[in-house]
Amino acid sequence: MGIRARVFLLVFFSLAVSIRIAYVIAERDITSTFEEQTIFQLEKQAYLLLESVNEISKLDKPEANAIANRLGEASDSRVTLILNDGTVVGDSSLTKEQISILDNHINRKEIQQALLNGKGWSSRYSSTLDQQLLYFAVTDQDVLNPNIIRIAVPYTYLDRVISSLNISIFLIGAVAFVVSFIASALIFNYTYRSLSELEDAISSLSVNPLKNNDIEASQNEKTGEFDNVARSISQISEVLKSQVKLIAKQRNQFGSVLDDLGEGVIVFNHLSHITYNNDKALQILNLKNDINNLTIESLAIKPITNLYEIASKKKKANKEFEIDMGNGSTRWVLGSINQSNSANQYILVVHDITQLRKLDSMRRDFVSNVSHELRTPVSVIRANSETLLSGALDNKEDAEVFSKAILHNAERLTEMVSDLIDLSRIEYGEVKLNFEPVNINRSILGALDSIKGLASKKEISLIFEEYEDMFVWVDTNAIERILINLLDNAIKYSPQKSSVKVNVINGDKHLEVNVIDSGKGIDDTDKKRIFGRFYRTAQARASDKTGSGLGLAIVKNLAHSLNGDVGVRNSDSGGCNFWFTIPKAK
Repeated sequence: MGIRARVFLLVFFSLAVSIRIAYVIAERDITSTFEEQTIFQLEKQAYLLLESVNEISKLDKPEANAIANRLGEASDSRVTLILNDGTVVGDSSLTKEQISILDNHINRKEIQQALLNGKGWSSRYSSTLDQQLLYFAVTDQDVLNPNIIRIAVPYTYLDRVISSLNISIFLIGAVAFVVSFIASALIFNYTYRSLSELEDAISSLSVNPLKNNDIEASQNEKTGEFDNVARSISQISEVLKSQVKLIAKQRNQFGSVLDDLGEGVIVFNHLSHITYNNDKALQILNLKNDINNLTIESLAIKPITNLYEIASKKKKANKEFEIDMGNGSTRWVLGSINQSNSANQYILVVHDITQLRKLDSMRRDFVSNVSHELRTPVSVIRANSETLLSGALDNKEDAEVFSKAILHNAERLTEMVSDLIDLSRIEYGEVKLNFEPVNINRSILGALDSIKGLASKKEISLIFEEYEDMFVWVDTNAIERILINLLDNAIKYSPQKSSVKVNVINGDKHLEVNVIDSGKGIDDTDKKRIFGRFYRTAQARASDKTGSGLGLAIVKNLAHSLNGDVGVRNSDSGGCNFWFTIPKAK
């Protein structure tokens, strides 16, 4: 937007605001004056009408309505006769039928004022006559129980005055528009030349400020505001040169530090004041506000203070430490601080190593769990093999027992290794899933058929109420493996002669399949870790039930691969309710 347009808008807006304020004041004063004058006239008319009316309570409704019509016609206004209980008995602007359905008027402002002070007035919109009216009410000649005679007139004259005022304001606005246009043109023509020369001066400075030792001010013989600004720019050019050189020095100082590398950077001076920090440092150290110009002690992070103290003596230091995130979790940070010999400053680089620590912990736990799970069957195989070689082969019955033990534990090893391979392939996406519409009822029935032999050994009833056919978008083998793993667990941890239930809950976009056993349930602390590798509850470890602890980990990864979710909760009957969701087929 050009300066001419801006000046025009400024002048026009100022005039428009002034006209608007004047209009509001004029309208308020006119309305107030009109109401005062009208009230004065209505009061005189009301008392004149009162001379023609005896006590209203002694009139029947037809007689009261006739008197109201006669008085309204004589005074060219609306006249209403009202009893002291608020009942309308006559109205010059309404028929008998309309009067009979009118609301009680006892709560009207002018009625209450008249009953209290002998007279009263108010202004409001009449829904009966569909117009704004000014009401004035006085009491009749009944001293003990005065009734009300009310007179009302519309705001017709005031509306005509306001309409005339609107036309006048519109004409004044048109004149203001023309005046604004002329004023903006004159101001623009007066300042255009100075502004043009000032623009040239600023442009020459912005092209290459380092090569412009100063800038000649425009129209040196004049003393106008713009000429003074132009001369000031020539002085600012020298200051700008020094500032640019300082910025270039800082740029070279931190040129090797980039915010995109993912590391946080904080720079301290020899007085431990922070002179620079990037956003990544705030994020890693969980700092909410800008820390520039603060001291290192004000960060309230003791490991960083220790790093600074060590670096001030040895010029560099490294340390891993934890940061409290405030939500019950922590973040591991690797801090490295070095002293800059050229600038006598300390540069602290912080790295978020939380994920690395978790991966390292997972690796150690995995090796420990694998070693623990493999040790038992390998020990059994070794012990039985040594027993056979020590002479048990000669005893056929003992040899058969030891051979079965060797075979059983070899099968456990095979199952564990197979599960580990499958779990690794699922996690790394090496298992190719063939998504297709699958009838969930058929998948559940197929899984129940596969597991019913194991259930019959413990006399466990498998319960599934088949609903209408519902199709899901899954891989057939994957969904069956999830169901069989969950059913196997449910049967394993359910007591003899109990039951295992399967039900399906139909959602908007997903189906939720629930496998409910009759066991003892799972503690809340175990629920968070039950789907981890090799994790087994204390109840499972204390029992004689074998298992590698990989089945639920496979279930979790398969459910996620099918774009669903998985979880566990205790059922109302006291057992466990393992559930998983899968997307519905379109």
